[in-house]
Amino acid sequence: MKYRQSVLQQSGDTFMVEIMKRLLIMLLLCSSAHAEVYKSINAAGEVVYSDTPTKGAEALEMPELPTYTPPAVTAEPAAPATAEPTATAVYSELVFVKPEDDATIRDNQGIINAELKLVPALRIRSNHRIQFYLDGEPYGEPGTSIRTTMGNVDRGEHNLSASVLDSSGETVISSDPVIVHLHRQTIYNPNHPNNPNRPRPTPRAN
Repeated sequence: MKYRQSVLQQSGDTFMVEIMKRLLIMLLLCSSAHAEVYKSINAAGEVVYSDTPTKGAEALEMPELPTYTPPAVTAEPAAPATAEPTATAVYSELVFVKPEDDATIRDNQGIINAELKLVPALRIRSNHRIQFYLDGEPYGEPGTSIRTTMGNVDRGEHNLSASVLDSSGETVISSDPVIVHLHRQTIYNPNHPNNPNRPRPTPRAN
């Protein structure tokens, strides 16, 4: 019985020694991945592992520790900046129906009748208004009609244009300008009714 207990005790001691050896080796490896490990036998006949060389110690060739190199992380390209959506055009066309471009108008009172074509129709509920221009200057107040009559315009060449304005007065769409040539009889024309030098008809003899 005592023999059996002795054998079991020796087996247990041997097992513990092996565990201690392995733990020591692991600690040495962890303390310095590139340090040399030496194996020696002390006076008691025990195997000793150390990272310090001693007389008669045997340098052990330790396997390279596995290393892990993570793959390079490539930055994803930034998403291209998207332009802010532009508002859909409210109107597709604004042109003069009359007068035609380069038209000649003969009117002694200097009257120019203008008419526009607007597609689609004016958005009155959105408080859109039409502004006519004569020679680059606003003619009258903005309104809702596509027609206007310009009176007492001086004779000569004139530039007509128009724009649709929104509720804040900003231009929504503008027409291309048209050029007109207005002819008015001067008061000094012999046939002008207000010419003071106009020949008077000779009274009939009785």
